[in-house]
Amino acid sequence: MISEMEHAKQLAELGGLQIAFEKEGFQTRLLERSESIRLHVLVMMLGEDDQGRDRTMNLNFQPLPESDIEWIRLLQLHTILPFRVAPAQRSAVERVLIGANAMVPLGGFGLDEDGEVYARYVYTVPSSQTISPDELLEVISIFHYMLVLFEERIEQVAAGELTPEEALRVQE
Repeated sequence: MISEMEHAKQLAELGGLQIAFEKEGFQTRLLERSESIRLHVLVMMLGEDDQGRDRTMNLNFQPLPESDIEWIRLLQLHTILPFRVAPAQRSAVERVLIGANAMVPLGGFGLDEDGEVYARYVYTVPSSQTISPDELLEVISIFHYMLVLFEERIEQVAAGELTPEEALRVQE
């Protein structure tokens, strides 16, 4: 269980990141934890994809067992891709995700039971330091590039327009 003091520190740190990101021209929104949101979340707009759909990313600190982990904190970067996978295409999409994950330098893609494809990376931060907005922006840049590189191909596999092998071959 996370203490109220730790929740307050996380909220303050996400607020600091929000200010830094907005100075760089990003649109953000900070959602405080509530009955419907179990953790504080910083929502960051990453622009639009090739089809004009908004690309957003959520940043939040992942809970850790306080008694076991004292030297690091984990900041999750998470986004849901703007399409669903039909059950008939699930196996093909799983294959392309495995191949894509082998190619990306950090993070990876996943597929949940509802057919949502997501991308996720967990950034490790020393407990003794606050997050450097400049360092995090570089990580976000790589994360965003991963989306740009694979989102359309994954969606084409989900739509049955490409096989996993074709989608991955295009990326080589």
